[in-house]
Amino acid sequence: MTTLVIVGNGFDIQNGLPTNYVNFYRKYNNQLYDHFVHFPGFFEDQEWSKFEENLGVFDEDNFRENAAWEPSMDDMIESSKYVNGYNDEISQKVDELVGEIKRAFTTWIGGIDVKKATKFMEFPRGFKFINFNYTSTLQDVYSVPDEDVLHIHGKASWNVIFGHSNQSSSVGPNHDEDEPWFEDSYQTLASVTKEFHKPVNEILHKHREHLEKYCDVTKIIVLGHSINDIDIPYFKCILNAYPNAVWRNWNHKCAENDGVSDTHDKLLSLGVPREKLCSLSSKKLRRAYPISLDLAPAL
Repeated sequence: MTTLVIVGNGFDIQNGLPTNYVNFYRKYNNQLYDHFVHFPGFFEDQEWSKFEENLGVFDEDNFRENAAWEPSMDDMIESSKYVNGYNDEISQKVDELVGEIKRAFTTWIGGIDVKKATKFMEFPRGFKFINFNYTSTLQDVYSVPDEDVLHIHGKASWNVIFGHSNQSSSVGPNHDEDEPWFEDSYQTLASVTKEFHKPVNEILHKHREHLEKYCDVTKIIVLGHSINDIDIPYFKCILNAYPNAVWRNWNHKCAENDGVSDTHDKLLSLGVPREKLCSLSSKKLRRAYPISLDLAPAL
């Protein structure tokens, strides 16, 4: 019998690691502010709590108007160098924007020291893990073997995959037909949200065999995962692969945010049978899986 554990960012946070987007905001707000003014979602999300989703809407017109001087028709008639120079400058500024955001995020993730984590529970031997986090907390703090952990979106030390799931994500009209001489710059601007798109379908295709190969899964444990819309395809795949498993959903609960109820309802909406689902506050994990040599988890 196999227990499959789906690990989200709430687990790292409960271990005392600064992996909340608020931590990223506090460290990189000043550095990235001039870039994020071109993503409307960041105006309403002052602490970047929906960082990845916010990258899904890019104001192309706003960026174009502020990134480079646009030549007039007379300038372009005088010489093609003005068009080429404009398109080149837009390309350069887009490369800077995309590059600096990606470097900041991966540098932040890579700089999180898991040795500072406070271990608060224990996992029985033989558990298998699908880790949505980039950190190596499971391996370095909980001594889980590497072969038992699938880092579905990469690891801090290699191939960090982050981004949005929006399909239509630009703001502003398409000017290609009216101004064909700027076609290169418009294509470059349209590439921004593509650069920040998380290819969930491709990732799922790559790992589907792995996700479906666990033998005789009788229990699926969700630890600190918010079950965002972008991750739903993974959950549906797991649910379809192990329809008879019981689900234990451990999540955060406080006065401001009842993640337990929210994620419980999300799992029900995905098709997890009500009689097979139990959701609890993650504060009780310490009692359910105490740190000891001889473990007998309560749930």
